[in-house]
Amino acid sequence: MSETGDPVSCVTVGELMTPPPAAVHPGDGLRSAVRVLVDAGLVALPVTDDSGRLVGLLDEEDLLVLAEDPHLVEQEAETARFWPLAGGGRAAEHLGVIQAKRVSEVMRHHPPAVHVSARCEHAAEVMADHHAGVLPVTDDEGHLVGVLTRRGLLEAWWAGRLC
Repeated sequence: MSETGDPVSCVTVGELMTPPPAAVHPGDGLRSAVRVLVDAGLVALPVTDDSGRLVGLLDEEDLLVLAEDPHLVEQEAETARFWPLAGGGRAAEHLGVIQAKRVSEVMRHHPPAVHVSARCEHAAEVMADHHAGVLPVTDDEGHLVGVLTRRGLLEAWWAGRLC
């Protein structure tokens, strides 16, 4: 029931999802993909193949953790979790190395996803189990049709739309 006493209909993932932002592909450069991620205002961005099928997820946390890669920051990585972001003489050099990577080198392969007809409660469980801020939504053939965010779920729950 809503605050006014009217029954509230439950929503499916398809009703709550938002269309995905511009497509990012495994072969895209990381520099341009990060721009799409930032412009979309998401914490993670789905990665699709040329046919639109979901193949990965580019997560901002993974991008930040690149700073810890011992091949990139060597011993300095131990000084701070996001060492290049904290400054240092080699930060610009490391950023250049990271920006030259392809999405396929950084993305999470086989990310969790939910079907467009799934119940939002199921999606919330998947998000919690995988600590996901963004959950790709797919159709029967695995094509990306949208994304579900934690904020979207929170708004639906707050409005009493989750069953």
